[in-house]
Amino acid sequence: MTTGAAWNTDDPAKPWALWDPDAKIAIPISVADWLAALGVGYGSHEIITASPLECADEGTHSAGTIPVRMKLVATPTYKAGTKYPFTIRIVGDDGFTQDDRTLYLKVKDR
Repeated sequence: MTTGAAWNTDDPAKPWALWDPDAKIAIPISVADWLAALGVGYGSHEIITASPLECADEGTHSAGTIPVRMKLVATPTYKAGTKYPFTIRIVGDDGFTQDDRTLYLKVKDR
C-alpha cells in the first residue's frame, strides 16, 4: 500500500510518514497488490479525512498508484508530532467490492 522510503512500516497495520504541512507534494499510494488481493480491477477511490487534515487532490489512478495531495484545513488546530489518519476507500471494477485502508501522517515541520 505504501510506496517509497518516507513510510514507516514497523507496524504494517498502521503505516505512517513524516509530513511537513508546508510541503506541496503528492503522496504515492500503491493499490496494485491491494486490488489483486481483493480479486478485482480498479473502479474508483475516495479519500476520507478529518480535521486537521484535508484532501487537496484525490489523485488519478494510473498503473496501480494513486498520487494523493493532503493539506491542513484553514486555521488548523494540531499538535506537532501527532499522527493523523486518512483513509483510502477503494471500489472494485465489479461495482460491488469496497474496502478501506487507513494511513497516518505525522505532522511535523521538517
